[in-house]
Parts: sequence; C-alpha cells; structure tokens
Amino acid sequence: MIAAHPVRRPAAWLFCRVIDNYGDIGVAWRLTCRLAEAGFQVALWHDHPPSLAALLGGQPLPPDIRVHAWQGDNAAGLAEEAAAAVPALVVETFGCDLPDAVLAHVRRSGALWLNWEYLSAEDWAEAMHGKPSLQADGTDKYFWLMGFSAESGGLLRENAYAERRQAFLQDAAAQTAVYRALRLPETPPAACRWLFFGYDSPVWAEWLAAWQAWGQAAEWWLAGHQIADSLRRSGAVPEHALRQAGDVWQAGTVRLVRVDFVPQNEFDKVLWLADGVTVRGEDSFVRAQLAGKPLLWHIYPQAEMAHADKLHAFWQKMYARSAGVAWQAPHQQLSDELNGIHGLSEEQRIAAWSALLNRLPEWRQGTAAWQQHLLAQADAVSRLLQRWPLVRQAT
Repeated sequence: MIAAHPVRRPAAWLFCRVIDNYGDIGVAWRLTCRLAEAGFQVALWHDHPPSLAALLGGQPLPPDIRVHAWQGDNAAGLAEEAAAAVPALVVETFGCDLPDAVLAHVRRSGALWLNWEYLSAEDWAEAMHGKPSLQADGTDKYFWLMGFSAESGGLLRENAYAERRQAFLQDAAAQTAVYRALRLPETPPAACRWLFFGYDSPVWAEWLAAWQAWGQAAEWWLAGHQIADSLRRSGAVPEHALRQAGDVWQAGTVRLVRVDFVPQNEFDKVLWLADGVTVRGEDSFVRAQLAGKPLLWHIYPQAEMAHADKLHAFWQKMYARSAGVAWQAPHQQLSDELNGIHGLSEEQRIAAWSALLNRLPEWRQGTAAWQQHLLAQADAVSRLLQRWPLVRQAT
C-alpha cells in the first residue's frame, strides 16, 4: 500500500508512451523531477523500463517520485495511488491516450488535465499553447506547448541551474572526475572537442571527412553506439574500432572516442565540457541550449519531411537573437544536410564546416546570447503554477 505523504503534498500523475527511446521518456522524467522539486508527490506511468533505467543510471528514485508500469489500459499501482492522494494534476505527455480508469479519476476529482506536447518554435504552437480542448464529457483538457518565448509554455529547467553550471566550471576536480568516469582523454586536442549524439546516418562519415579536410586536430565524443555503428558501416573506421566505451580511434586529424550512455543527471556536465555539440531528442536539445554551446540538432524525422518546418522555425528564432551572422549560412546548410532536407557536395560540405569551425568564437557568442535569452525566462513548471496557482495548494 502507498502511504500518503506526511506533509500532504499535492499529487501529480504523469503518463508517457515511448516512441523515440530517450526523447519522450527524457522529457517525461525531467518534468517528473521538476514537479517534485516544485512540491508535488509525483507518480509516473510509462511503457519502456529499459529507457528509464538507462536515464537513471542506477540512481535510486527520489522519495517524492514513484514509477509504475503502463501497458494499454493496465496502469499498475493506480488504485494505490488514488487511495494515497487525489490527483491535483494529470499530464498526458505527447498526446498519449489515458486509461479509462484515469479519465474517471480526472472527472471525479476535477484535476487539472494537461496534454504536454512536443517542443516547437512554430507560430501555431504559441497560438495553441494554454488553450482548452473541451472533451465529449464536458471536461477541459489544456494544451501545454513548450517553447522559447514568453507566449509559449517555456522550457524545463530546475532551480539553480545557472549556479550549478558555474560551480562545475570552476571546479577542476569535478571536471577531471567526469573525464575519468567516461574514459575521455584528459589531454585536449589543439582545436576543439565535440560531442556527437545522433541517429544512424551516412552523414557522419561525410562529416568526418570534412573535419579531416579542415586539417586541425580535433576530438569527437561519440555518445552511444549509433554514430560509431554508422562510421563502421560506411568504412570510415575499421570493423574492430570503437566497439566499447573508452575506445579511441585516430582518423587522420580527428580523434574519435566512444562514450558510454550518460545518465540524465550527468549529461549536463558533458555538455559543459564540450566545445560544441550535435544532439538528438528534445531533452538533450534543450539542455544544449541552456549550456550555451555551439549546436546542431539531429531532429527526430517525420513523414513527408514534416520536421523541416519545425527545425527551420527554431533556427530562425535563434538566429534573430544571436550575435553575428557570418556563421549562420554554413550552419543552416549543415543542419539541413544532417536532417535530410538538402544535400551538399563534398566541396560544399568542407567549405561549410571549415567556415563554422574557423568562426567558432563568433558562433559561441551567438549561442551564448540565445542562452541568456532563455535563462531570463521563467521555466515551464513555474509558468504552469503562475497560471494555475491553486494546483499546488490542492491536497
């Protein structure tokens, strides 16, 4: 039996179905933790335990969070959660359909019901954010669309993020501990270290060749197995190379390092250490922006290239607030190639990467300006509680 919290914290229920292995559950877990930080007792139902286990990295669950299995209409632990506390907030992430028993609790309790949707910089998302959707039974469900402006649902960011980042950047021992834990070389290359976390694609071998043509010593941190697998399939590295975490392969001027999967609560530190990043998934994308790093996004591909509009809408918002413009044209070219929107010839690719890397300080200034724009705004959960303050008082 689940006991009610002794200080009668309001209850929040979250539901997540995993499509992209880490993108969906990454956002759901980040939201779960932020709600707990804001004073809620949180129950998370999800359908892919291996993905959440990888994100946790062996860390125990916080005391104010409980996790349950969910398949179809079978939401394990629902009766026990309902007996412990009536939910004040029910969140379906990314439009997943709630079980009938949960809908019954929403109707009986009058809980605030949110459809927490995918992040978007498109104008329609800001127009839709916060709007109610009247259900057939007369219950209101509200759309929550995260974004990058005051008119959007904001971004997930814990309290004291900026202070934690600054403390880490001033702590040489903490930085060394991360290098050693991930088996990263502690001797930096002459030019830059770049984190790559992306989907399988032939583009990685083409980009590696472009970096080699750039001609300066650099280091690629390859998170997970997908990019290393792609490089082997393309013949860019031998079959035996980069099979295990910590493996290193020297590919001309570029040192490739295989990095094991990084748990969510450690991922920020890797971002802070890198000179630039290429990331996939929504959560990693947001954290890279908060870190203020030069960035490319390997967006989850959608049918009929629907992801192209979403991608372009974001970059146009960021470009408009970023210092300097010389880096933006080659950046757009490479972003489009990475995401299958437009191809580049070998000559164009080399020119684009050389232009970007030679302008890395200017690119860094641009992303730092965007970072400050984001950090000046209230985070997503703070906005939720500003709009519906009584949710936090419900018990």
